[in-house]
Amino acid sequence: MRKPTVADHLRAIQAALAPQKIRWFVFGAQAVIAAGAVRQTADLDITTDDVPAPRLIEVLSEAGLALRDDIEGVEDLVEHHRILPMVHTRTGYQVDVVRAGPGLEQQMFDRSIRRRMGRMQIPFVETNDLLVQKTLAGREKDLEDVRSLLRSASKEIDLAIVRSRLRELGALIDDSTLVALFELQVAATSKKKSPRRRS
Repeated sequence: MRKPTVADHLRAIQAALAPQKIRWFVFGAQAVIAAGAVRQTADLDITTDDVPAPRLIEVLSEAGLALRDDIEGVEDLVEHHRILPMVHTRTGYQVDVVRAGPGLEQQMFDRSIRRRMGRMQIPFVETNDLLVQKTLAGREKDLEDVRSLLRSASKEIDLAIVRSRLRELGALIDDSTLVALFELQVAATSKKKSPRRRS
């Protein structure tokens, strides 16, 4: 039997969530790849409506997913951090499910974009929002994703929008460094190599 691809998993998740009218979108590394950047990864991250965890687990079982039982403190992740670490029971493929919080993530549902995978349209986080998410995360691998996205020169990227959303987010969480951190990534990707001097 053929091993399912990422696209297969996404289509199965869509088929499970759509009939229940549960909104969702792909974020993280797979969204970076879908937006046109180069990225090596095996994980899948999705955000869903904030529905009760037991119901979400039941619905996603239709996609072959189950809550992982190999993580210490998984109950705390589910209850207090809104994260459901799940696994495709047949293949062991890992899927992290984040239940959306109020505010910013709710706005991201309205701005999500659809990408065709086979006969289905799969919702992905809008690319400017993805840059905001990655800048906020701030880890080196996330900042490399920011730089990779910027190097892709995607027409979906609007730097003014990213800056505006980072300023808004920074005001909400009392972090004035977000725009400056993003500007460092912009500068790093816009540097031109100096021409070699002839001796």
